Amino acid sequence: MEVDNKILNAVAPCSMFCSTCTGCKYGDVSLHATELVKLLDGHEEFLDKNLKSEYRDRLDEFRIFMKRLKKFANPKCGGCRNGGASGCSIKGCIIPECVKEHNVNYCGECNEFPCNKVKESGFKDTTIKKWLDGSNKIKENGIENYYQENKNVPHYINYKNK
Repeated sequence: MEVDNKILNAVAPCSMFCSTCTGCKYGDVSLHATELVKLLDGHEEFLDKNLKSEYRDRLDEFRIFMKRLKKFANPKCGGCRNGGASGCSIKGCIIPECVKEHNVNYCGECNEFPCNKVKESGFKDTTIKKWLDGSNKIKENGIENYYQENKNVPHYINYKNK
């Protein structure tokens, strides 16, 4: 099945969203951080010239903020589909090569899904659960529906205390 390149770049073969990850070069976080860096150009100099002495600590805070923001604007991961997953948190992931071998775009499209390869990979249980849940949704509803339902879900929402 032919899948739109936008979706292929947004959703990794494992079903996780590259497009919302802080490590993705072409992801939403990087794009928004880049825009903020542009919009804040000159603000450090403005603060330096205009802050009253009792508020000078805000200049240091701004510098720290900008340093971190620039890191978000320039992540290293180019995605696992093109072998550019240098920033992926799952080192040595077997899934990109496996989907190529099975001639599918996503695990959920594979006739062998769910397979024992991922279960035996040494991935954390939380990662395996995300893989199973996402891949099952792709299998049941198709990648286009999965993409539309999840494209704006924060990448790290499951880590938030509820």
